[in-house]
Amino acid sequence: MQGQGVLGVDCEWVDASGRRRPVALLQLATSSGTCVLVRLQAFTRPLPESLQSLLGGVSIIKAGVGIDQDRRFLETDYGLLVQGCVDLRHVVLCCPKSNVAGNTTGNSTPSLGLAALALRFLGRTLDKDWRVRASDWEAETLTRRQQSYAAEDALAGVQVLLVACSRMWQCGEVAGMWWLPWLPPSLFHHHLMAHIHQTCHHFLDLKFSTSASKLLRLGEGCASQHQVAAKVSKTSRAYCPRKTPLYHNCQLLAPDGMPLCTCDPKKARWYVEKGLGVVVHQQPLVVRLNFEPAGRPREEYEDERYYVQERHNLCVVCGQGHSYIKKNVVPHEYRRHFPTILKDHQSHDVVLLCVQCHRVSSAHDATLREVLAGECSAPIGGAGNRRVTMDTQRRNVKNAAGALLRSRSTIPQPRITELENVVKNFFNVDSLNHELLQEAADIDARDWNEDFQAHGEQVCEKYRRKGLVQLQHRWRRHFLDTMQPKHLPQYWSVSHNLHKLCSTMARLPSCHPDYDTYRLILLGTDGNEEVQRLIKQCKEANVEDNCNDFVY
Repeated sequence: MQGQGVLGVDCEWVDASGRRRPVALLQLATSSGTCVLVRLQAFTRPLPESLQSLLGGVSIIKAGVGIDQDRRFLETDYGLLVQGCVDLRHVVLCCPKSNVAGNTTGNSTPSLGLAALALRFLGRTLDKDWRVRASDWEAETLTRRQQSYAAEDALAGVQVLLVACSRMWQCGEVAGMWWLPWLPPSLFHHHLMAHIHQTCHHFLDLKFSTSASKLLRLGEGCASQHQVAAKVSKTSRAYCPRKTPLYHNCQLLAPDGMPLCTCDPKKARWYVEKGLGVVVHQQPLVVRLNFEPAGRPREEYEDERYYVQERHNLCVVCGQGHSYIKKNVVPHEYRRHFPTILKDHQSHDVVLLCVQCHRVSSAHDATLREVLAGECSAPIGGAGNRRVTMDTQRRNVKNAAGALLRSRSTIPQPRITELENVVKNFFNVDSLNHELLQEAADIDARDWNEDFQAHGEQVCEKYRRKGLVQLQHRWRRHFLDTMQPKHLPQYWSVSHNLHKLCSTMARLPSCHPDYDTYRLILLGTDGNEEVQRLIKQCKEANVEDNCNDFVY
């Protein structure tokens, strides 16, 4: 299969005594109707290179319902890396409601199972007999019904994706393209595949959660994604859009008129109020400083031009110019553990996303967090990784005593006796007085874990070996790869500020108090050959500049 394409993917396995056995059957179906049933247990390890390449390539979308589970099982059982997976339920939730075949009654939400989707989009009933589903998929020879059941699931997956995306396409960008049906089949298929990949891009390898199904109840489907997202934002504080623009594009100028940076009006007016600058222009506000700044942007470094340019208030992914939210490309839980040198006065990693893109990006971030948790042995949450836990017994005593002190007169006598017994048993006494109740009410029910380290702190500790800048670059690259933003400001880059950091370190003597910090950021304790070469180049450039300064 060359170029962009789609596959329907499904897996079957055997449950024995309540435990799952390794995946026995892998079903792969093409958009042309061909289905291949792969009996994985018949292969010796490693699995064929062609199969690994097919499943690991993101240029071919793998579609199915609950495909994230299949992907994890294949990786666990056979070490197969499966990428480019799309759960059909994400796509279905994006379909215009009027184009979803099948009826629902009242305000009920349609089922999102594969059988229901096949009936609504394809008008076809799948065989979902539990006896076939729970049959022996490890049998030496599969029955015809097993083969048909397995093939239909994979074929339905790819066909539902094709139909759903075709309807979205026809209702959207191609509504006015009267000539589209007259295209040669191969060219039409090429355009359709491109649209499917564009539609599915934000959902690649994104686990489907039941909370996403709320979108279907809130909105009219995919044709009004942003309207749906706006409704979600009203009930979700996490996705509350900004009420004011982020970028005001006020400018600060050096005394000779050279642009220094853009800033917000409050900062620009502060210089004027303190007598440190004068207003040159009101709309937009431009302030010229009357003192020489500590540093100026250097034309030869693109990184430094980033802060001088005008930036626009729109979603950097889709370009929407309203209802946007600030997005930290490097999440705060990691960045807060960076040295000040790496994060101070840096707005490069703060971008704007619309509500929908922010939701998708956050889901992708959760995936990378899980990867980092595994790589760095840095668990995310969990009972064994908390800074504070509550002692149940002490909490019950505290609550009982508090209730007796505050509301004894309104509590029924049997309940009073019950609460008193909780306190008595804790202190091992036969009677209570006011002082003892007050002591019980003041009990600290918290247990502090002195050895606790937050997930972000543990990850940063690991990256101190290879250089913290590598973690920063990884998150930036992750944002580019998962979201493919089309409207990033000019000069935004993965390696932003790297050359400046290297140049600064190259000028510092090893006895300088900041030298070790720069080394930790750039080289880590284990060293980094590529960054080391860049620092060496900066040292040579500094020596050359110093020599030129002495040429008369």
